[in-house]
Formats: sequence, structure tokens, C-alpha cells
Amino acid sequence: MPHLNIQYSANVESALSMPEYCDAMYQTMLDSGVFPLAGIRVRAFRADHVVIADKLEANAYIDMVLRMGEGRSAEDREIVGETIMTRAADICSELMSAPHFALSLEIVEISKQFSWKKNTMHARLSSD
Repeated sequence: MPHLNIQYSANVESALSMPEYCDAMYQTMLDSGVFPLAGIRVRAFRADHVVIADKLEANAYIDMVLRMGEGRSAEDREIVGETIMTRAADICSELMSAPHFALSLEIVEISKQFSWKKNTMHARLSSD
């Protein structure tokens, strides 16, 4: 962990490249120094059918959920959240300039007790 899941309305793609956005979020997470390389995941899910607020077709959103394993301080979580949100807002500046866009981020801490995983990448990437 961390895994950044990005859900976005399809019309966002007219203003930005989602592959570039994902890469920027990945780099922001990596540059934070808080997360191990082998744990970083960024996934984007396009929502083709949405009804937002007053139903204007121009309405758009990017909703991000950052899931991370427990053990990081509240200060680290806050810094990472602020850093990701700031970078996301910069990338979305064109969308943010119109009154039809919502950008959100939530951090969810995953309990070790209730999280199971097997990952062969950790051993490979930690030996580099």
C-alpha cells in the first residue's frame, strides 16, 4: 500500500490526459518519501454514466481515494494528502476555472488485521 483509486467523469478527458494525470499522481506519491516504491498503485476508473448536481452536461469530477496501511503518523497522512491535492488541483487548473468541477481526495487507513495480500514485487524492488 498505498493505492490511489481515481474515479472520474468521462468528460474530464476533454480537458486532461488521464494517463498523464495518473503518472503525475504516482510521481507525487513516490516523491513524498512516505511510501515504498513496490507498494504504490495508481488506478483510474472512468464513469461513463453520471448524474451530477443540477444535471448540466458540463459538470465533471475527479474523486480520489488513497488507501494506505496503518502505522503512518497523522502528520504524514496530512502532508501526503495536501501534496496530492495541491498537485491534482494544479493539473486540473483548466477544469477548476469553470463552475462545473469537483475535485476530492479521501485517505483511508487499512487495518493490518483485516488486510491480506501477497506481492512478489516487494522482494524484487527492495533488493535494487
